[in-house]
Amino acid sequence: MLDIYLIAFSFLLSCIITLYAVPSIIKLAYQKRLFDDPALESRKIHKYRTPNIGGIAVLTSFAFTACLFISGYTLPYANYIFASGVLIFSVGLKDDLAALNPYKKFVAQLITAFIVVFLADVRLTSFYGVLGIHEIHPAVSYAFSSLLVVFIINAFNLIDGINGLLGSICLIVSLVFAYTFFQLGEYGLTMLASSLAGSIVGFLRYNAGRARIFMGDAGAYTIGFVLSVLTIQFVEINAGIELAASSSIFVQSVPAVAISILIIPIFDTLRVIALRLVRGKSPFEADRNHLHHRLLDNGMSHNQVTLTLAAVNLLYIGVAFGFQHIGTVDLLILVGILTLVLNTLLWLFDVRKTSVAPSSTTTAVPIVPKTRATSLFAPEIEDHAHKLAKEAIQQLEEEAHKN
Repeated sequence: MLDIYLIAFSFLLSCIITLYAVPSIIKLAYQKRLFDDPALESRKIHKYRTPNIGGIAVLTSFAFTACLFISGYTLPYANYIFASGVLIFSVGLKDDLAALNPYKKFVAQLITAFIVVFLADVRLTSFYGVLGIHEIHPAVSYAFSSLLVVFIINAFNLIDGINGLLGSICLIVSLVFAYTFFQLGEYGLTMLASSLAGSIVGFLRYNAGRARIFMGDAGAYTIGFVLSVLTIQFVEINAGIELAASSSIFVQSVPAVAISILIIPIFDTLRVIALRLVRGKSPFEADRNHLHHRLLDNGMSHNQVTLTLAAVNLLYIGVAFGFQHIGTVDLLILVGILTLVLNTLLWLFDVRKTSVAPSSTTTAVPIVPKTRATSLFAPEIEDHAHKLAKEAIQQLEEEAHKN
């Protein structure tokens, strides 16, 4: 009983620290002008400059709480996790403050993965029947696990495009992992997941709805890294118990269940990468082809998109746990069919909206002849007035945003 109270306390403490830290970070960001400026990129969705260093609060509260409650006995490799976490956070923060070359970020992510995979031995040792493959060679295990860590880090970073989405999906995933690890008696991993969930709840207070601060790459990278470790351990521990048949408390068809838990970031990332490659673009090139962009273009608000994708994620989790007994391959097929059906429904909605959209009407505008003086000076006067008006409106928005 004491364990569950400590887990609940770690969740609450992490949440309280974040709630206390974020307002100070917002104030500092405005003083030092550390913004995500939508004027710098046309694909940006937000309309006003917003602080993008919220990951500092998330890492601080999560790391403090986890280190306070996790012992070497409950999680022997915790030092490697936090060392890697600090590294990937630093890379993300550098990218938030000054844009970093994507290839340099990729190298840093590989180094982060190397630390936990090779030094902490956090890796997949089998494909558990997926594609008919079971045990794999250690070299394949290390390489595949390292790439999986990098993939999950980037997958969570890519869904951080609208208010509250990354935090909501992370909260769902971390709570599912916390519950599962608690049932398995893995209290170190439970503390890790619950501390992360608490920090996210505190952050969502300022990020959901009308966002006052963004997570930034520092927060997204840190979240993705921690969840990649939890995902690999979720698969390994449950699969090991299933093979040993030493307990009735385990998740069956665990690789398929793990994919279902992370379905939104996994599907969105694979879809975007495939579209970029088909169009002859670099997979690192940013665009507006994500699921949240697609839903926004259909007229949904930020809150509606976030709630919709969170509900879809919960649907997949429910299906995975409800049908886990059918086997890994069959469950993967079921998940694939469900994905195809939902994507087709969204496509049909796109087509229907396009077909019923009223045709635009044009109104004749009388052409006023310009004098020589007007043609010479009007563009300059108009541009200057537009610039002054835009700056005034932006300042008013930022003042209202801070309050």
